[in-house]
Amino acid sequence: MPALPRLLAPTLSVLLAGCFVDDGLQAAATDASSSGSSSGSSSDPTGGPAMCGDGRLQGGELCDAGPLNSLYGACTPLCLPNFCGDGFPGPSEVCDDGNNSDDDLCRGDCSRALCGDGLLQPDEACDDGNSKDDDKCTTRCTVPACGDGIVGDGEQCDLGAANADDGHCSSTCTKAACGDGVVQLGEACDDPKSLTCTAKCRFLHCGDPMIDDGEPCEGASATCTDFCSLPRCGDGYKQPDELCDDGNSVAGDDCTPDCKPSLCGDGVQASDELCDDGVDVPGDGCTLTCERDARFVFATSKLYKGDQLGGLAGADAHCQDLAAQAGLPGVYMAWLSDGDAGPAHRFRKSAQPYILPPGEKGVASVVAQGWLDLVDGTLQRPIEVTEYGATVGTGDSCTTALLLAWTHTDATSGPLAGPAPCAGWSSQSPTNTATAGILTRSNLTWTAGCPAVTCDQALHLVCVEQAP
Repeated sequence: MPALPRLLAPTLSVLLAGCFVDDGLQAAATDASSSGSSSGSSSDPTGGPAMCGDGRLQGGELCDAGPLNSLYGACTPLCLPNFCGDGFPGPSEVCDDGNNSDDDLCRGDCSRALCGDGLLQPDEACDDGNSKDDDKCTTRCTVPACGDGIVGDGEQCDLGAANADDGHCSSTCTKAACGDGVVQLGEACDDPKSLTCTAKCRFLHCGDPMIDDGEPCEGASATCTDFCSLPRCGDGYKQPDELCDDGNSVAGDDCTPDCKPSLCGDGVQASDELCDDGVDVPGDGCTLTCERDARFVFATSKLYKGDQLGGLAGADAHCQDLAAQAGLPGVYMAWLSDGDAGPAHRFRKSAQPYILPPGEKGVASVVAQGWLDLVDGTLQRPIEVTEYGATVGTGDSCTTALLLAWTHTDATSGPLAGPAPCAGWSSQSPTNTATAGILTRSNLTWTAGCPAVTCDQALHLVCVEQAP
């Protein structure tokens, strides 16, 4: 956990020891009462002392959100507003590392450092402050390299994992060319020394009435190309039954692997599309112009014991794998905390709505209108469906594992205090415990409803799609 600010830490320790009772405010209230003051601003209207955490703004309090007072909430346990630089990422902050430096992963305004901002961060190999890939630094802030899928400086092409010496782009990121000794897509032959292969990589006698040695066919037709090779999608020669042929079998470019133009709405995400679900359903996370209008959140269809998560990174990987299997776009992380870090620290927070995957009705339901709505203590509806849109069940009991999800996270997205949950999510011992949320609820208990669930039980995870 990040160190407490110099002035905040001593005060916080005193107040936490007193169950968040502000002794100064109580003294003020007592003084006011004894002096006969009638203002009532420093004491409870019922006559009780002012107390930080009771949900009423009193005395010298600058805020009081009641049970939502949190180091990671809009109002801290001291009844002071969360501010940028206090070391605790508040709801409106993307990050907060407790300093005002722009030279690290969290900038001085509590926005996350981004590739392309011109500032070299620890996780960046370079950052030239532009959006060009054909220079010495890519738009991923990596040094250009053949095979990274980016056509960089000095490269003719780069299809990433699809680079192949017999394909459209070679393993050295050069375009296929006649005379390189490799028969690529679009070539009938490639042997400059051969007496039967021309300088255009066609058979010497292609076009005569006879099928000569080396020719699989003769005569341009639906069953033979004009250079005497058998037609196939991806050979770079458009046949009458093909709408396009770009000479490769790579999905996500202008021509699909089945030789059809890549269009928004065809269900195949092209390189210039942020999403493509192939359906016209408003509010399902992908617009008619193949842009994202919401982020998905779901409960995993699989259940995990404490040691099956593999820490926070392992839990994130489970979420990502399940989302990919269900065809959900984007990057996913688990709504999960260990003893030090939680979603407040780890997540890229979205201003777009969080929605459930479409279920039986085919329409996605809104869980929250954005990050601030997600962490305000209530949800618009429970996160009670899986990545496939299936409900997890009915009921709301802490004794029904099928309705619970590992969280160990409070409603403001911060980690709960106490020992590391399930020994750092590495134990399934019944002597270790962690806090779970009740998936069928939409109040505070959706994330912190069951405080002592034994780690030998198999529960869901809540997975949240990240902002770009």
